[in-house]
Amino acid sequence: MFMVEINTDSLYSVLGVAPDARPAEIREARDLLIEQLREQQRRQPTNRDELIERQKAINAAGEELARPARRERYDRENQHLRFFAVRAAAAPMFADGADLVAALRSAVADHLDAAGVPLVAASDLDRVDFAADLTRHPLLDDRGEAGHHD
Repeated sequence: MFMVEINTDSLYSVLGVAPDARPAEIREARDLLIEQLREQQRRQPTNRDELIERQKAINAAGEELARPARRERYDRENQHLRFFAVRAAAAPMFADGADLVAALRSAVADHLDAAGVPLVAASDLDRVDFAADLTRHPLLDDRGEAGHHD
């Protein structure tokens, strides 16, 4: 039996880079995060101490991963954390909140359908059976009246 400390962030996840990121990508991610933190410090001076601590953590992660020998040692000593690294392939999929909601709704619908639970259509766009729709509409329901030619 073994135990993995879930609350521990890998240095890769701190920087938001993949475990196979090149040193230049690591430095670029570190610089971008530091720039964002500095901007946040200007806007929210009350959180200054917390933001400085985050900046130190980001700098330390960048230094560790940008240097090949230190990175190799880190990877060897923290192999268990690679399971929790950021996966770049999934990130663009949910750039828009509406895409995330649509994907979640689709996954829930598929799960309920597989379980045999009847689904309630969210809108007429999702419906396939209109037998219970008794609202009359002249274009659909007045087939035999004047002006209509078959």
